[in-house]
Amino acid sequence: MNGENIVVDTSGILAMYDESYPEHVQLTEIANAAAGLLVVSPLIVAESDYMLATRLGAAAARQFAEDISAGAYELAEWTQDYHAAALAIVSSFGDDDYIGMADASIVVIADRYRTTNVMTLDQRHFRKLKPLWGVSHFTLLPFDA
Repeated sequence: MNGENIVVDTSGILAMYDESYPEHVQLTEIANAAAGLLVVSPLIVAESDYMLATRLGAAAARQFAEDISAGAYELAEWTQDYHAAALAIVSSFGDDDYIGMADASIVVIADRYRTTNVMTLDQRHFRKLKPLWGVSHFTLLPFDA
């Protein structure tokens, strides 16, 4: 990781807030040791809020929101241009292998922050997605740590 920023996916957030995940300790350690920013897309924030509330309850969702407000995560800006770039990524995949806007937003945000580090448990999608600036692949945390 070399002190680079890490873009965090919903699955990474869920695992850090839910101690029952096997990856909980490892992801929490990665987050605590990160020299760069832990960056979240607004789309991931919305998805994570819903998933935390439905799986762990309102207190967990509220804690995540408070952590963002306190600066534990960098809330990335989201513009129409970024949205269009994410939509282009979604459109490049067929309906049978749908990549949603939330995952595509991570690719766009990673480009903005010039990082290949993505904290996710979603290897199925993120092994297919490529950084926008020509690097061959993302570094998926915790798997590639």
